[in-house]
This record gives sequence, C-alpha cells and structure tokens, in this order.
Amino acid sequence: MIELFPFGFPSATRFSLVMLVATLVLHMVFMHYVLAGAAYLAFGRFMGPKRCAVCGWQAILIDWLPFATGLAIAAGVAPLLFVQILYQREFSTANLLLPHRWMAILPVLLVCFSLLFLQKSAWITRRAWFWRIPVAGAAFAGFAFLAFSWTENHLLSLDEAAWPAVYGSGSIRDASAGLLPRLGIWFFAAFTTLAVELAWQGRLLGMQLVQPPQGVAVMGLSAVRRLALTATSGGLGVLACGTAYAWTLPGEAMQAVTGPLGGGWLTAAVAGLAMQLAAWAWVAVQDRFPLPVLLAATAGCLVSLTSGVVLREVVRVSMVDIEALANAHAEAATIGGLSVFLLFTAAIAAAIVWCIRTAARAT
Repeated sequence: MIELFPFGFPSATRFSLVMLVATLVLHMVFMHYVLAGAAYLAFGRFMGPKRCAVCGWQAILIDWLPFATGLAIAAGVAPLLFVQILYQREFSTANLLLPHRWMAILPVLLVCFSLLFLQKSAWITRRAWFWRIPVAGAAFAGFAFLAFSWTENHLLSLDEAAWPAVYGSGSIRDASAGLLPRLGIWFFAAFTTLAVELAWQGRLLGMQLVQPPQGVAVMGLSAVRRLALTATSGGLGVLACGTAYAWTLPGEAMQAVTGPLGGGWLTAAVAGLAMQLAAWAWVAVQDRFPLPVLLAATAGCLVSLTSGVVLREVVRVSMVDIEALANAHAEAATIGGLSVFLLFTAAIAAAIVWCIRTAARAT
C-alpha cells in the first residue's frame, strides 16, 4: 500500500474500514472509562473510608460506572459487526480455536455489571469497609479478563501459522509474544481517556477545577493533580508498551505502520499524546484546570485515540490478504440495511442523551 489509510482500498472495503474505525473509537471512549474506572476504584478502596469520602472522582465513578458499562456494550455491537464483514475467516477461526474465551465473555460481563451496582447499593454501605475492597477488585479483575481475552483473540486471528499448532495441541491459550505489550498499550491508554472524561464530568457537576483548590487533599494531592498523575502515568505506560509491542511485530507490519499506509497516523498518535502530556504537566504545576487546557487535553486524547485505532487496523490489513476479500466486501455492501442502522443509531443516541439529562436534573 502506497497511500495513507484508508485510501488505496476498493470502495466497499474502504467504507467498512472507515465504519469500523469510527464505531470502534466510540466504543473505546466508553470502554476506557469502564476499564480504567474500575481499576481506579479497585486501588482506591485501599485508601480507607476517610480518604475515599473526600475523593470526588471515586464518588463519580461509583455512580456512573454501571451506566458507562451499558454504553460500552451498546457501542461495541457495531464494530463487532464490521469486524465480521471485513475479516470473517480470521475472526471466526480465532473464536473456534479459543471457544472458552468467547463463551466466558457474557457471564463474566454479567457478573461485573452486577458488582458495579453492588458498589453503589445500600447493602454494601451497611457493611464494614473491608467488603468494598474485594467487590471493587473482583469487578476490575473481570474487566481485565475481558480485555485479555479480546487481545488474545485478536492476535491469534492474525497468526495463521499458529492455527494448526493451537488446534492440534488443544491449548486453551495462545502464547503470543505481543500479548502483554499490546494489552498494556490499551490498558494504559484507558487512563489518559478516563482522566479527560472525569475532568469534564467534574466541570459539569460543579467541582472546583479552575482555581487552586482550598479543600482537603488526598495523599497530598489535590483533585486535579490526581487526574494529572493518572493521565501522565497512562501516557508514559503507552509509550513503554508501544515500544515493546513494536519489537514483536513482523517486518511487513512494522513497515506498514511506519510507511505511507500508517506513517501519518503514527505521527498524529505521537503528537496527540505529546499534547496531552504537555497539558497535564501544566495542570500538575499550576494545580488548576481551566477550560482552554481541558480542550487541549481533550483534542490530544481524541487524536491519539483515533490514530491508535487506525494503526490497529493498519497492522491487521498488513497481515491479512485484504485484497482477496474485496469481492466479499463488495457483496456485503449490496445488502440493504444502512438506513436502518443509522436510524437506530440516532434513536439510541437520543435515548442516551435523554437518560443523562434526566439523571442530571434529578441530582
């Protein structure tokens, strides 16, 4: 490929690739909130009741995580459909080779969903503080397992050479060299997204972010500095894991990422991450978060998140014979239903906005 993604592909393939990226970015926005938010709560519970009581971010997460999980699930349907249109053979083969992962997703998700509601229930408020730790820890462990399973499934779908060995051995896992660093990229990226989302929630809920705080600090850090620490740690983790993952990529995939197909997106991803780190460094020094800085951090987050999702597909198309699938993509494009998809997308978006506005008025 000698053109920037998604150009250079047949029109039907290009349409599906664009739709996959767009819908996956939306899913990531909610999924990052859930994964990083569950981790934030799980580790925050160890601070004890007094510190947690004055940590506004934990209070917001307890209230909003169940709703955000529902949004992540709803937003995950569309990219799942486009993945099957684009890479049906690879996706289906990975599912068949690791069926236990696929079958475990739904029950684990249901348990995690229930635990999130349990965290905000009256039942747990009547119990000793200790019980909040295993409940929050189990919810995070469940979401981490889901992230691990999806990553393992994705990498196996790209490694056709490993399919006979996995099938013949009856192995219940695929020991890919890129598994942990790739999982680390998206895990740490979730914290950069979460920090921006919490900042917007705090601003909309009336938290004091513009002026240096006068209230109680938690572990010596104000509310905005805790966000800065969260985002900066996530950004540095992305850089470290991204470098490690690059070493595991085959030559053709690395060439695609750095060449004409993905080079521009790689530059954008690095620039977006740098913009975020610069904004959070300013916040950490000034101990306040005015709107222009929040907008800069948000723009950097969206640029790096979108570019990261594109690079994900650049690696995949470089390792899959995408040209051989052009006829299948063209046939799928002739099937009606786009207008219905867009109609229901708009209806669901309107319902979500109505729910948020109703909850905001009630509180």
